Amino acid sequence: MNEKKIIKNQAMKIVILVIAIVVLGVSLSYAYYSANKSGNSNIDNTSAGKLDLSSTLTTASAISNAKLQLVDAANVANEAEKVEFSVTSADTSTVNGKYYIYLTDIQLSKNLYSNYFKWQLIRVTSTGESEIASGNFENVTRSDVPNETEDEKAVTTVEDMTLNSTVLTIAPNTTDQLVFRLWLENDPENNQIELTEGTFRGKLKIEATPSH
Repeated sequence: MNEKKIIKNQAMKIVILVIAIVVLGVSLSYAYYSANKSGNSNIDNTSAGKLDLSSTLTTASAISNAKLQLVDAANVANEAEKVEFSVTSADTSTVNGKYYIYLTDIQLSKNLYSNYFKWQLIRVTSTGESEIASGNFENVTRSDVPNETEDEKAVTTVEDMTLNSTVLTIAPNTTDQLVFRLWLENDPENNQIELTEGTFRGKLKIEATPSH
């Protein structure tokens, strides 16, 4: 058995941890937000609105896997590690909300700055899944200072990543069902030994504001 086949059959010895933490659970006054955004301190109470948003991301099960397996592209939906969560605008909301989802507090070993280490953000509806955004960690921006003596598996700090480049909008009395996936994608044509013994840690975060 050649080296390529051996690597394909082994577990990838990396530590994956995505902490399902959210900066959300807010009730925002639309009139107050609009007045402050425009620099006008006079608020017309007749135009006041409310955004009452919450998310199950605060209690969702986190990804924790010390021996990640390579996943074929065709099997990502079933085999990739994932965090399932929802965002809800309560029936007490009187305006639409808009929100972004971030990957923050990222620690990533240098060997996982790779196009094979991938993520995907999905919306789930009654008709199935639709992709909101996807990407990889090949060109992430390092925020700490490199050490001249560090090796290729040194753990680095990475700048926050905005997962959805297009804002997500949610109406009152509505729930969005979402999935964040993370995986190492198998390439049968290449030796992927450099991906082993890596480390990734991060947190999911949501930021929301009223939409007008």
